[in-house]
Amino acid sequence: MTIKWPDAWREILAWTIGGICILALALIATFPYSLLQNRIVTELKRATGLDIRIADWAIGLPLSLEWRNVSLSKPNLDPVEIAGLQAKLGAFQALTGSLGLDLFVQLNEQAARTNFVKGTLTAASFSLAGPLTVKGQLQQVDLPKIIRRYVTRGILTGEFSHRMDTDPASPNVLRSEGTWLAEATDLEIDQIPLANGKMLMLTFSKAAAGLSCRNLVCDVTQLRGEGMDGSFEGQGQITLQQQLPNSQLALTVTIIPGPGFASKAVTLGLPPFPSGTPITVKIVGTLAQARIAL
Repeated sequence: MTIKWPDAWREILAWTIGGICILALALIATFPYSLLQNRIVTELKRATGLDIRIADWAIGLPLSLEWRNVSLSKPNLDPVEIAGLQAKLGAFQALTGSLGLDLFVQLNEQAARTNFVKGTLTAASFSLAGPLTVKGQLQQVDLPKIIRRYVTRGILTGEFSHRMDTDPASPNVLRSEGTWLAEATDLEIDQIPLANGKMLMLTFSKAAAGLSCRNLVCDVTQLRGEGMDGSFEGQGQITLQQQLPNSQLALTVTIIPGPGFASKAVTLGLPPFPSGTPITVKIVGTLAQARIAL
């Protein structure tokens, strides 16, 4: 059985589709991208407390913004340099007053398939008030690019999902829940202060970490690693603050020295530790300015 469209209906359908296409093109061409990018940058500065500097930005199609050579910095925090950042705007969410972004962050221009973070950000409004959800993954990120002060080498892969909201009864109280999982290979941790004023460096072939967060407290569900310098396991909590770099660390890490550690101990003037003797490391302070001590 075949359905034959009357010529009049064909013409009406053609004009309707054409009108929708023209409306969509007009929306893309006249969308206030400059105001949008200024608003997004301003709200991110307010929410994170970071100084965000952008060398150049451009319009991508459809309804997307692209930033190049972005620098994120804060006093007492090593700057993070980003080669490129693309944010695709959800048109339907924008028309309803909410925010939906597909994000792609490239940390290094030369590595097209590595050194990137991608994810989604959704919020009830452009001011990032109300429920806010972030999900994403990290793919072979050069760890010193984001934790330069204590990590001199390492490749990071991971995934995360986090949801935040304010309590209507207590506007200053932040409710949140989420999970964060990460694995690092070829990890080298430097600048661990010793009692004699010298600095210890530890190398691990692989390490893994996991967080389970509820409200303002993230419990460490796993923190372990192994390599020539030995193995380690850790536990503790991270207390989140509204500005993430100010979040408080309270971690205890137990290191079991390996063959590589014995040779380092001699050069650093440390006493010879018997094989299997645990060493406790405390990590306290803020994410922006953590303090590591034996």
